[in-house]
Amino acid sequence: MIHSPNLKNIISQIDDTPVEELRMVLDEYYPQDIAEEYKKLDTAEQRLLFDVLSYEHGALVFAELEPREIKELFEDLSDEKIVKFTNELELDDAADIIGLLDDERMLRILDKLQRPFEIKELLSYEPDTCGGIMNPDFISVRADLKVSAALRFVRLKAKEFNSQIVYIYVTQKFGELAGVLSLKNLFLAKDEDLVKDYMDTDIISVEISDDREKAAELISKYRFLAIPVINSSSQLVGIIAIDDVVEILEDEATQDIYQSSGINLEGDTVSAFTDIREYFTAYKARTPWLIITLLGQVLSASCIIRFSDVISALPLAISFMPLLAGLSGNIGNQSATIIVRGISTGEVNTEKSLGLLIHELSLSIGIGITCSLITAVICYAMTGNILLAGLIASSLTVTMFSAVLVGTLTPLAFKKLNIDPAVASSPLITTMIDLSSSFVYLSLIKGFISKLI
Repeated sequence: MIHSPNLKNIISQIDDTPVEELRMVLDEYYPQDIAEEYKKLDTAEQRLLFDVLSYEHGALVFAELEPREIKELFEDLSDEKIVKFTNELELDDAADIIGLLDDERMLRILDKLQRPFEIKELLSYEPDTCGGIMNPDFISVRADLKVSAALRFVRLKAKEFNSQIVYIYVTQKFGELAGVLSLKNLFLAKDEDLVKDYMDTDIISVEISDDREKAAELISKYRFLAIPVINSSSQLVGIIAIDDVVEILEDEATQDIYQSSGINLEGDTVSAFTDIREYFTAYKARTPWLIITLLGQVLSASCIIRFSDVISALPLAISFMPLLAGLSGNIGNQSATIIVRGISTGEVNTEKSLGLLIHELSLSIGIGITCSLITAVICYAMTGNILLAGLIASSLTVTMFSAVLVGTLTPLAFKKLNIDPAVASSPLITTMIDLSSSFVYLSLIKGFISKLI
């Protein structure tokens, strides 16, 4: 395999070069690289690319495209082509792609697939569950089978597989998961022995209804290459491989980033700007948090209006409000980011929350005093008013402390209420900090206004 295909150049030769030759050229490139270059083609060139690609290699490219890109490509592909590409995919990938079709076309294509019943079953599970991402293709052998028979069975089944064989699972009479066996141990075992003599019974699994994040956490924690999925009767029904986990972690990280900015949009936000059909989805996703921010800033404005007499008497005081809000907001969002990340990785839990809160608050005092002293020096140099400098420094220490308190407790509270902590987003926290910093600072100025003017 080689990298960086020049797809435009390859497609431009389609009229002068036999398709088989171009197909052989494309087969030399990694599907991931073809999918990356695919984005640079216009619609006509994208359609021609899939006219040239072999079904086997094209299916792998399919699996690397974004859902939006697949939907757009489906509009130009016949049912027959979609069927042929889909039949080359692993069942979990096939289900994901078929699930992007409208209901009428989905039913029409499902009937033409090689394994429609398995794909229909996968489509019946919620997409965020282990059942929704599992691959029902796996190799299992009976525990009471001889090693020689198990080896023959594995060799026979391996010919039918599109996916890589990682582990051999061991089951009881009715398919109940009993253990797991590595290929190495199976090959080294004596032919006359039974499979159960070599299997590892200390096996970790997930259930169909478990959240897919649980599978990702377990595979990441124990460094598995795959994890088995069982039903309510403990029967083995599928596996989740490490490549699926990578996609889960990418999706979750993307979702957390969106939510930390107050965006609840599912899917590709770029499509909201390139596809008018996604406009209102993006609008509804972003507007709620911005309205909350707007209301919060109205409260901040009301707070400033309440102290308008102070500002009129000492206009200089308002000049330092952006400094207070900026530094406090920054340290508050730092704390929130640390807590949200800790919760998502399992490093932060209820037992550790008090110690973490004490740590963050003590850190805020140290940082607050340092920043306050620097600010006091700068303020005195600019205004020559030592009292104003002291009040600004005091306000900064208090607001940075309160900002860390808000940034730490908000995601912990959201977690306690079973709300995604990532929703404790920067718009919400920043609004709360802006309000508190304005109130604390202007209250102190009001208290000493007679000595400042």
